Amino acid sequence: MNSIEQYGDSLAQNAKKASTEIRSLSIDKRNAVLVSLAQKLKSRSLEIIKANQKDVEASKNTLSSAMIDRLTLNEARILDMASSVEQIAAFQDPLNRTLEKKLLPNGMELSRISVPIGSVFFIYESRPNVTIDGASLCFKSGNAVVLRGGKESLESSTLLAQIFRESLEEHQINPNAVQLVQTPNRELMSYLLKQNQYIDLVIPRGGVNLIRTVVEQSQIPVIKHFNGICHIFVDKSADIEAAKNILVNAKTQRPGVCNAMETLLLHQDLSDKNLQDLVQALLEKEVSIYGDSVARARIHGLKILENDSYFEKEYLSLQMNLKIVKDVKEAAEHIEVYGSGHTEAVLAKDLEVQNYFINHVDSSSVMVNASTRFADGGEYGLGAEVGISTDKLHARGPMGVESLCTYKWVLVGDGHIRG
Repeated sequence: MNSIEQYGDSLAQNAKKASTEIRSLSIDKRNAVLVSLAQKLKSRSLEIIKANQKDVEASKNTLSSAMIDRLTLNEARILDMASSVEQIAAFQDPLNRTLEKKLLPNGMELSRISVPIGSVFFIYESRPNVTIDGASLCFKSGNAVVLRGGKESLESSTLLAQIFRESLEEHQINPNAVQLVQTPNRELMSYLLKQNQYIDLVIPRGGVNLIRTVVEQSQIPVIKHFNGICHIFVDKSADIEAAKNILVNAKTQRPGVCNAMETLLLHQDLSDKNLQDLVQALLEKEVSIYGDSVARARIHGLKILENDSYFEKEYLSLQMNLKIVKDVKEAAEHIEVYGSGHTEAVLAKDLEVQNYFINHVDSSSVMVNASTRFADGGEYGLGAEVGISTDKLHARGPMGVESLCTYKWVLVGDGHIRG
């Protein structure tokens, strides 16, 4: 057995052992750890920023500006991290909830009770705050977690994971409830993806290539977060002024995140002035917009959309696509073909259009007269998220503490035997 296998076995077995210990911790104990963690994040912010600066400096020549933004921590973002942890601590206990209960005809009492999944292998890229979000959500829901961040955030994530482990040790809890993989070695990741006797769930959060690799190699169930190819359809009944603000927000507030708009669909019956006004608001923010010949004939300032493969791109930058469609039906059909199941929005006053969009667009989040940027665990009141699942089982959309739980059946009898 080589050193990679030994390290992988240690991580996986430690996670399994820790998961059996923490699944029965009281909610008070779990919350106390999280409160302590939030306090440490705030008091050690300068230390965290110093570690993060090493990551940022090392990545300046290799990452795009959008990815550098995702990597960077500052005092405000650290306070946001701490606030997120405090929110998670304030949530009701997701465990041991009676999801349903009934008395069977034979007099036995049957209940379905929420329980932890067990041990989670959480793989992510670039954003060191995800180290805290992921670990906090897993711990709140009684799960042990093995964290594997990208090499670009190793200094930041190592310190953040260590702070979490210190909070666990202070409360006499096995610190291996939170483990960070200390090497970006892909052979190790591949090895861990085969440890299905110790690890119960894999959650990859990152680019398409990472997720595809995980899905192909894993012998453990995977909850996927594929592309965030998010669409906004502007109907002819839309409030144009409100629509301009929404489009600018959806594309430019943070273009490097998965819930940013990538394709704009515009109703063909919008006037040429309204079409130009909507697009001009984006052009003034230096957004490069690709449109086909039909769109370019009506709207000035568009770049050439050479073929439909553009609609399959997740730009994560100030680039996007535009298409003029006949109606909401054609918009929904376009999304069915090119959408990634993440988030779509309809801007319309017409209730029939709103309802058609809601009923026919099959994505994890559907917005009505609002920016796609609201597809977020914090915005949904989940405190944070381990990712936004574009799967349909077992979780969908922003994944908070309840998405990290499963259930067991409890059957109570009184000497019953089956005849």
